[in-house]
Amino acid sequence: MTPGREYFAARGLRGKTSVPTVLSLNDVHKSFGGIEVLRGVSLEAGDGDVVAIIGSSGSGKSTMLRCIPLLEMPDSGEIAVAGETIAMRETRHGRRAADDAQVQRVRGRLGFVFQSFNLWSHMTILENVIEAPIHVHKRQRAECIAEAEALLDKVGIVEKRNAYPAELSGGQQQRAAIARALATHPRALLFDEPTSALDPELVGEVLLVIRALAEEGRTMLIVTHEMNFARDVSNRAVFLHQGRIEEEGPPEQVFEQPVSERCRQFLTSHLARRG
Repeated sequence: MTPGREYFAARGLRGKTSVPTVLSLNDVHKSFGGIEVLRGVSLEAGDGDVVAIIGSSGSGKSTMLRCIPLLEMPDSGEIAVAGETIAMRETRHGRRAADDAQVQRVRGRLGFVFQSFNLWSHMTILENVIEAPIHVHKRQRAECIAEAEALLDKVGIVEKRNAYPAELSGGQQQRAAIARALATHPRALLFDEPTSALDPELVGEVLLVIRALAEEGRTMLIVTHEMNFARDVSNRAVFLHQGRIEEEGPPEQVFEQPVSERCRQFLTSHLARRG
């Protein structure tokens, strides 16, 4: 039993206790150029849930994740963060957020870690981490610096705080991006294929950091192609196929005894390529 499994065993099965809902998607649809990428996705994540999102390329995983903070605007459906449903309105140019201030408030409750790091290249690592706490959350600079250094130490790169992103390895940059996401004290962390841009030898160092966050009880949605990691670190797994959730449940069921034939084919094919 891995540390992640021990944590979830100690926490108890969700459903036997009252767990506040942190993220909720209800019948979300999204199309690009007439191609429907999301076809009515509904998903909830409770406080402390770690949800692994798997599926083939093009199945809608990243689009679903990007719809939560409205980095992509859903065509229909509802999204709620920490109990607050994001208000939408219809315009002649399509659907829009009804209240920009609400969108900023909701985004402030989320930490998003992109596959391509998205660090500001002209800022040091420390400056990247303190940017949002100081300029968005209006916190004191000295307080933000102290917390940023503690976060960089947490992810194992505090000695790189004065370096620029180009001076770091891909794994170090992704760990800096995780520290930046944590600096805003998010209610939930969204990981969009956090290891896909890394050389294979650097994947493990990032996964160790994410595993540690899971063991702290943080709410996380993780889009990943790392099947063994997804099975070990999550307490729920979701398989997307052609824009729909085709399989959902405890990782032991989804990865070892999936009901969906398409999910079985995906896992078999993935393991064969890895093997």
